[in-house]
Amino acid sequence: MTEILWNTNSPHSPLRDHELVELRLMDLGGTEEHRYLVREIHAAWSASAQQIEWKGFEDAIYLNELDALRSFAARKNLNLGAGFPFTTTLN
Repeated sequence: MTEILWNTNSPHSPLRDHELVELRLMDLGGTEEHRYLVREIHAAWSASAQQIEWKGFEDAIYLNELDALRSFAARKNLNLGAGFPFTTTLN
C-alpha cells in the first residue's frame, strides 16, 4: 500500500513548488514469519529546478500486520495534521 500526501490540491503542476510525504506499507515476506515495513519519505518538488528534492525518510519494521497498519494510520494522521491534506493512493 502506498499513499502520497500533498500540501497542495494541484500536486502534479510542474510550475509550483510543493511538498509531499510518501507512506508505504510493504510485506517483506519471510520463510517462517512475515515482516512488515512502514516507510515515510519526505520530499519537495522544486519548480525552478524541475526536480524532486529528497528530504529524508524513516523506516520501521513490524512483526505483525496489525501493528504495521496502526503505525501507517498514525503516521498518516500526523502528516494530515501537519498540513498535508490531499492524498493520492497507489496500488
